[in-house]
Amino acid sequence: MASVRPPVRLPLAQPAREVPESRPGWSWAFEPKFDGWRAVLFAELALLQSRQDNNLADRFPEILQAGAALGDVVLDGELVALRGGRLEFGALASRPGTRAKAGVSIYYAVFDVLAHGPTDLRALPYRDRRTRLQQLLAGAAPPLQLVPSTTDRDAALSWMRPEASDVGIEGIVAKLLEARYRPGRTGAWVKVRQVSVVDAVVVGVAGDPHVPSEVVLARRDEHNMWRHIGLSLPLAPRLGRLIGAHVTPTGAPAASTSAGFGRGRTWYLPVRPELVVEAETDPAIESFSSRQRPRVHRARPDLAAGDVPRGRRAEE
Repeated sequence: MASVRPPVRLPLAQPAREVPESRPGWSWAFEPKFDGWRAVLFAELALLQSRQDNNLADRFPEILQAGAALGDVVLDGELVALRGGRLEFGALASRPGTRAKAGVSIYYAVFDVLAHGPTDLRALPYRDRRTRLQQLLAGAAPPLQLVPSTTDRDAALSWMRPEASDVGIEGIVAKLLEARYRPGRTGAWVKVRQVSVVDAVVVGVAGDPHVPSEVVLARRDEHNMWRHIGLSLPLAPRLGRLIGAHVTPTGAPAASTSAGFGRGRTWYLPVRPELVVEAETDPAIESFSSRQRPRVHRARPDLAAGDVPRGRRAEE
């Protein structure tokens, strides 16, 4: 029986703006960050622990079946759904019986090992756990997948290119080679997301319409239909006043949206889709599949809504 029992507390990556560089006594390894659901696999127990300590075994029987071949191990990784050549976050919610018809394949992208048989490996440095993980997964086949890892920062930066986002890579996770598997945000793991600055149109305001605290942003898709990008991060008061001076409420009743990217249901006042703003988010915004709340940099009253390029709607 494995020495590590559920539930386990997970290490969490600290957000950062730049990919760290190694220096003497402070060496990093780099992994691609996939768009999926974090989960710990207790192979012998046939249990799949989510980040919220729920058991996902019934949702992903194919992962439990594949994991059984590994014996008595506990693994950490990301559940991802592949459809049409790219990772699709929303497809993770599909039911097991409908996936084949929908063209959805589930993979478990493994990046760490917590235990092997009676041995608790969490006190070992990342470099040693990684070696053990490579050995464990040497003969594994899909749906189990070893997450790539490199100590070459320049090579890792290729995961920050726009074409990487097109297939579902969100950015990079950097891990200290000497770090133990410690729960919480300790700074031993750092995540850097891809960032894209795009033009978007304000279609709603939250709070005081004259000095909105947040705005709802949208772009037209390839069919010329308005599609929400989501609710922005809180605006600086000066920017809120500027935006408030350039928007016109439509007079429609207050509406609500659940497309808050990290926020629950939010009430906002619709406005005419006229004001263009510059917003920072991840490149998945181009396909309307981003789940990050955009950060508005500045208003662009010099542009018209028709000047904003159209996005391409992600596959349903």
